[in-house]
Amino acid sequence: MPRDNFLMPVKRELALRAAHFCSNPHCLKLTAGPRRGSDRGLGTGHAAHICAAAPDGPRYESTQTEAERCAIENGIWLCRECGDIVDKDAAGYPADLLRTWKRNHEIMIGEVRQQGYSRSLELLRSNRAQPGIAREIIALVEDRRLFYARFDAEFPDRVRLSLENLRYDLTRLRRNCASGSPIDTVLVALGRTIRHFFDTVEHLELRTLRCDAFDPNWKAFEGALRALRKSIFYQVAELADAYGMPLRGEFADQVPWYVGGHAV
Repeated sequence: MPRDNFLMPVKRELALRAAHFCSNPHCLKLTAGPRRGSDRGLGTGHAAHICAAAPDGPRYESTQTEAERCAIENGIWLCRECGDIVDKDAAGYPADLLRTWKRNHEIMIGEVRQQGYSRSLELLRSNRAQPGIAREIIALVEDRRLFYARFDAEFPDRVRLSLENLRYDLTRLRRNCASGSPIDTVLVALGRTIRHFFDTVEHLELRTLRCDAFDPNWKAFEGALRALRKSIFYQVAELADAYGMPLRGEFADQVPWYVGGHAV
């Protein structure tokens, strides 16, 4: 049976928009990197269809046109494992859920890759200005259990208080930086990520919310916290790599693309 497959330009664009990370908020896999023993790269990502490319596929939508099935709007970038899971358990991963994953992941990537961010990292790599502030940023994040504790061990209100304190500390550090400097740009991006988390959970009563897999409010909180962790991991690992500073402890254990003291 013919399939409405994505063309290569669509696949490339999906990968770029996801920064080659799996879009599943439960997954932290980086899907591109060097091939061992070779000067070639290795890709392990997958441009998955949200609604199937053929009638016998998962989440097939008969009202879609051929063009709509092949369009970037119908795609999501996943690692191979997650792509296999969502297709074998289509009922557990409906189209609306995959669209939410994609939207939230691209928002996260957009926040940490705002204009000037990449340039700031390159400048930090070249001159490593203000290493004391970089070291303090890393230590502030490593010290917070909300970034590595099991979700069922978390109390949402405790997460809220910890993030408010972290945001205060990041703002304090900005007072020692020139506005618009590379390290200031990193601090702004981290603050923006925390603010996005608070905006996402604004409608939830965090003081009384408790872990309950059947509670939609808990699911919303867990999803927002997973997205926050993923974004913070990504930013702090790149900052540590720019300065050649190792990540330590349980925080480092949560970052699968951070190997041997540097980001890969």
